[in-house]
Amino acid sequence: MKHKAIKLAVTTGLLSFGLLLSGNVQAATTVTVGTSGQPKPYTYVDSNNKLTGYDIEVLRAIDKVTPAYKFNYKKTEITAVLGGVDSGRYQIGANNFGWNPQRAKKYTYSNPVFDDSYAIVVRKGNNSIKSLADIGGHSVASQTGVNFTLAIENYNKEHPKNKAKLTYTSSEVPKVLQDVQAGKYDFALLDAPLYKNIDQQYKFTNLKMIVLKKSDVKKIGVPHSYFLTAKDAQGEKINKALNHGLTKLEKDGTLKKISQKFFGADYSPKSE
Repeated sequence: MKHKAIKLAVTTGLLSFGLLLSGNVQAATTVTVGTSGQPKPYTYVDSNNKLTGYDIEVLRAIDKVTPAYKFNYKKTEITAVLGGVDSGRYQIGANNFGWNPQRAKKYTYSNPVFDDSYAIVVRKGNNSIKSLADIGGHSVASQTGVNFTLAIENYNKEHPKNKAKLTYTSSEVPKVLQDVQAGKYDFALLDAPLYKNIDQQYKFTNLKMIVLKKSDVKKIGVPHSYFLTAKDAQGEKINKALNHGLTKLEKDGTLKKISQKFFGADYSPKSE
């Protein structure tokens, strides 16, 4: 009897220890990230057919420091990213998204992911556009939803009698810049680091960049890019995890390293 009692105690102890271990290790919840795979270098598919870019690698870094979640990535059309968040197909939208009041009613915004630095790009010899104040009446093409398109929309709301002639396009930014160089559009508005990155590859010979002053950036009201989640209990919980991860990555310098990798400079947001 004594032997059986000892054996039972050992077995029970091992079982309890196993349950303790299994109880402390919960399976991570899979979260799906929707992205369009453009504009590069925020989100794109590389030569190895792997989805990458600043937004994507920031999320992968957050994933590493957020054991409660595992991020899965799905490429879709830019117009379907937020629709996927609406339907629950995606839990995070990652596409160089800027802030506007209409979106803020529908989605929960993360802490800033990227500090935007805007620039106007025109053909060399075009002296009619020298600042943000000059874009009224001039033609521009830009992708739906991204931060620099929101900036143009905000400008047009503030100048209803002298709007920029905005054409929405699904073309990637390099094609839009080629169209500006060819004279199809008068200007492009985009992030300065994005233009520099593209120009290194395409080496435009007939374009010039005009970096906007901070006062102009304030006027157009889109100083940062963000991740978006649904405005519900699950979305709020995921957003909290994103913000926790972003804070950690800022403090340990990871955000700065990722920015330098994709832009050659530090555009990571800084806590005030």
